[in-house]
Amino acid sequence: MILPSSYLFGKNPKNVGKKMSFHSETRSEIEQILRVSFAPLVLEVIDDSRAHKGHAEALLNQGAGHFKVIMKSSIFDGLPPVKRHRLVYEKLSMLMDSKIHALSLNLLASDE
Repeated sequence: MILPSSYLFGKNPKNVGKKMSFHSETRSEIEQILRVSFAPLVLEVIDDSRAHKGHAEALLNQGAGHFKVIMKSSIFDGLPPVKRHRLVYEKLSMLMDSKIHALSLNLLASDE
């Protein structure tokens, strides 16, 4: 689901009425897709794009972001790390060409 640019973010009063940045919207899209697809017990999506600002790759990808995902889900129970990663990349594939330049994944089964 793509959020409108007017979508308000955060519950911090100083953020009320401010528009989300491109990367904040992408972070929210990632989070929504993962919540619906994996019903995670734990989910954290971190926008790490600022750490890569000015890098040649970041400039070539015209603003596509760097993100880190930490997620624990029972869907990963019994699956090796490679299969977990493939599942997540499959669900986020529509964002990989335009909105995600780099994606770091820390995926855990429910008992980990």
